Amino acid sequence: MNRRNPGLKPIQRTLLACLGFAAIAAAPIQDPPTGDSAARSMQDAFARIAGELAPCVVSIAAYAADAPGDDHPEIDEARWLVPVTDDRYPGHHRINACSGFCIDAKTGILVTSRSPLLKPDGTFAEVLDVETSDKLHSLAVVVGAEPTLDLAFLRIVVPVDGREPRIKTVTWGDPASMKPGYWAFGIGDPFGIERFMATGVLSATPSRDCYQEKLSASYLQTAMSMHPEAFGGPLVDLDGRVIGLLAPREGSRTIGPPRGDLQFALPSTIIRGIAPSIIEQGSTRSPWIGFAVMSRGELRALLGPRELSKLTRPPSGIFIENVFAPSPAHRAGIRPGDFLTRFDGHPVNTPIEFQKWFYLAGIGSNVELEIFRDGETITTRADIEVRPTEAVTN
Repeated sequence: MNRRNPGLKPIQRTLLACLGFAAIAAAPIQDPPTGDSAARSMQDAFARIAGELAPCVVSIAAYAADAPGDDHPEIDEARWLVPVTDDRYPGHHRINACSGFCIDAKTGILVTSRSPLLKPDGTFAEVLDVETSDKLHSLAVVVGAEPTLDLAFLRIVVPVDGREPRIKTVTWGDPASMKPGYWAFGIGDPFGIERFMATGVLSATPSRDCYQEKLSASYLQTAMSMHPEAFGGPLVDLDGRVIGLLAPREGSRTIGPPRGDLQFALPSTIIRGIAPSIIEQGSTRSPWIGFAVMSRGELRALLGPRELSKLTRPPSGIFIENVFAPSPAHRAGIRPGDFLTRFDGHPVNTPIEFQKWFYLAGIGSNVELEIFRDGETITTRADIEVRPTEAVTN
């Protein structure tokens, strides 16, 4: 069938077609984004992240008390006529500094790295000074710590400058949504006027939610260069949400020796999972029971669907991957291949749930463990002890 207008002659149809092409040619053409505009858009995104995180990130300086007779005599050489010193804490001297960030602005709770806050004898410094983004200084106290994870929780208690500091709670992100190659940003506030922001990409995501055995398997890895006093600060995604805490490695056995520009970050899910329990208990030591666990998803990824289907499993619970000997768990008869279904009466469905009840029970507790093995449920008890040095692996 001829679908053309029968009332139009061939010459008329030709003229209309030419007019149509002319109209299309006259229409404005949208230029594709240039390299310059794309770079500026990216630059604006980076600046937005820095601006949003600034009120959440703090600088933390550790001061130790002067030893008796240590008056820090002046050196008889060229110097400024007016001494450039910090007189906020007379009788104390600064020994270290790091970064941190706020996880609860209402109560003034901060999280940071533990190792920079310690004196050479392994105890916490007498004074912990917190400088917020508004340049105000406050005193903070330790309300909990996890030595194995090199983690410390502080509370702001005294505004040294006489005014309440301006501080903001971070927005949490989900490390599980991240993939290698995604943008990641390290934010820090070194001591003094310096500010720090590094742009990098995620190199690897955690393969384990539980850090009881191989610690590095529970960390995010990212390619970026770091200021040494930016450790303890947040690692954030492209939306400015915190996905981890930048973890120092030099001088700490938790991660291992530095390797170029490869940095580690403790995932935010672990921090959020254990923070309430550690703070409530006021614990500053690493609890220990002696087994490493896997989520059911991790077990499926390890074995594959076919092998997993051959395994007798309970409806809920987490897989016990390994048991340390000697340990409370080993003495209680727990073995690799068991499933932990309840911890001290509480159902356990994920490693984070286990860690929550584990830290809440605390060192010195005797807890009931419900174990599933070969289709049978076994109940046993074990003591929670202090984690031994030999059980820490990288």
